Amino acid sequence: HYFIQSNLSTMTVDDGSSFSSAAATGTSDSHVPMVYGAGQNSDANSELPKSVLEYYLNIEKVLEAESFENESDRRLLEEKVLDQIKEDGITRILYHWDCSRVVERLLVHSTLPTLTEIGALLLPHTLELACHNFASHVLEMFIMHLVRRIYTAETAELVELAEQVFRKLCLGVSDLISNTHGSYTLRLALQVLVGVRLEEERKQQKKRWEIGKHSFYETSSPHPTLKKILHKFTKRLVREDVATLLWSPQGAPLLSLLLVLLHKTSSKSLPNFKAVILSSFDRKVDDYKEVEKFGPLPEVLLDNKASFVIQSLIKVSDKEELLSLYSEHFQKVLVPLSLHPVANYTVQSMLEHAPTASTAEDMCSQLIPLFEDFLAESLTGVVASVIKCCHHYNLKSHNVMKVLQEAFHVPDDQLHLFFRCLMSLTTHDLLLEKLESYKKPTQSGKPRRDRFEATLPGSLLLQEVFKLGEVSMLEEGLCSLTDDHVIYLSNNPQASHALQAFLTSASVPVTLKHRFIKRSVSVVDSLVLSPSGSRIVEAMWNSADIDIKSAIAQVLVEKEQAVKDNTYGSIVWRNCNLKAFKIGSSNWEKSERKKRKRIETFEKIIGDTQPSETLEVGKKTKSESLGDADQGSELPVNGGAKDVSQENKQNAGANENETDEQGKLRTKKDKKSRKSKKLKVSKEASNG
Repeated sequence: HYFIQSNLSTMTVDDGSSFSSAAATGTSDSHVPMVYGAGQNSDANSELPKSVLEYYLNIEKVLEAESFENESDRRLLEEKVLDQIKEDGITRILYHWDCSRVVERLLVHSTLPTLTEIGALLLPHTLELACHNFASHVLEMFIMHLVRRIYTAETAELVELAEQVFRKLCLGVSDLISNTHGSYTLRLALQVLVGVRLEEERKQQKKRWEIGKHSFYETSSPHPTLKKILHKFTKRLVREDVATLLWSPQGAPLLSLLLVLLHKTSSKSLPNFKAVILSSFDRKVDDYKEVEKFGPLPEVLLDNKASFVIQSLIKVSDKEELLSLYSEHFQKVLVPLSLHPVANYTVQSMLEHAPTASTAEDMCSQLIPLFEDFLAESLTGVVASVIKCCHHYNLKSHNVMKVLQEAFHVPDDQLHLFFRCLMSLTTHDLLLEKLESYKKPTQSGKPRRDRFEATLPGSLLLQEVFKLGEVSMLEEGLCSLTDDHVIYLSNNPQASHALQAFLTSASVPVTLKHRFIKRSVSVVDSLVLSPSGSRIVEAMWNSADIDIKSAIAQVLVEKEQAVKDNTYGSIVWRNCNLKAFKIGSSNWEKSERKKRKRIETFEKIIGDTQPSETLEVGKKTKSESLGDADQGSELPVNGGAKDVSQENKQNAGANENETDEQGKLRTKKDKKSRKSKKLKVSKEASNG
């Protein structure tokens, strides 16, 4: 073991020190890169004596080994290290690449007393540390763990320490915003205050501590104690010169985050903050070709920093604000903005958050005729966003697929190549040239392989097309794929998402899915062994009927050992219940049929659209309902219900076959209650 309590006394920083831990002589990669990409500083690395540096590197190995017998041993080591840090000077240690990393590791699993002691050391130098490339990482780690401790075990000491740290940051906001490292520290402070916390269990991959976005999760609401600090913090930030920060590489990300957080906390200062940002639309640009046709463009949408803030503004705006924003600043210049290399992202955000169907209709009618121009300028994201908007508002009058066919120059008699054109983002003419080149033999005389090219933009475009459901033009292209092409597309991390969208889309006909799956059954044993291919197999399984599932299971059972020995194959084996299929296909079929029936019942309940019809029926008066019954009108009856006898019909006073949702007759008690109500109504009518 690396750590023995009796060896603590031998941890000295003298030149002749002897570190009894095996870590001192062990061979391991002690260089752990900083997460946020700060480069090493050779001047800082030369400031510390060699003996001091070796001491901290040995401590790092002990902390990395995590071989403490109990918490008292950990606490004893932390005390020794803190004493040494006090002796060497906190800023001197944190300005060093390797030593600052040791303090980060010390914070990861530190005890509460150690956390407060480190906080006391950092507090006098908060602003100075926040602007340093190495020390800022330690300060950020301290803030994250301080807030995490407040959530788990709030104490008066921790709350006071948090208030002091954030008060220091508030006082130096102006200096921090203008600094690259300081602005990042401000953004992280805002995130943890609003409820984004560090995970309890940290992930370690290849000896790198991941402190990025994957190590955070969002809570439902900020902590009550931190909410007060957040209010003061945001109030101070809003007083900054927003108009200047909007164009700054450090200020724009901070403003974008601040917009989202003010919206989440329902801050009263949000409307004024939005108004200041909207005032930036007054700056116009008129130095482009079609300015006479469309007019000047808002400069804020053309800037790669400021436009990011406008995208966040669109996300947090309500329906009325979006309508005003679109009519005043987007509607007349939508075409040139969508063709701009920067402004098109803001147009995509507006398409995603279109406030009304009429607004979506207006945007799509302007942009759909320009699909070929977008594809020529490599703006596939705009095309995908338009299709997504059409799907969201059910705008099928534009015939999106016909426009795409014309954009890729695909003739009507060559639709079997349309899917391939979309996936590879290649026009029909260029694709034919590539296919002809594949027919020519290589220099050695061997035949060339027909390579199916897949691109990420093409995959994203196809995903939206499959969600839209207009796939009749792609049917032949999908179902005529060769085995090699199916294997390539399924195992390709980018293209596989398009196939998965096709198999899981509720808009794609089931018959088309089954046709594709039947064509691909023979290669499922090759797909199941890769990460993306195994997901395709599961998507096929969930979309298949009992006969196709049986065929898939038969292929996989024949390669049982290879499938079960593979990480991804074993997951498919378990999820598809292939063990039961191997034991007995008859019991397995019964089990699968029951599962399918439950799923269909659930989907029927979720997709039921009868409440509106029920509401309309409910508007009828009792006399109208009685009149309908007297006329012998019949309601649809679920399958499986038996006809009601003539005697029961007369007793019920109506010629209706009434059944519940399971196809069973209502109880006699319900019939009697209906009969008494109808008799009462008829008596009132006769008295009248």
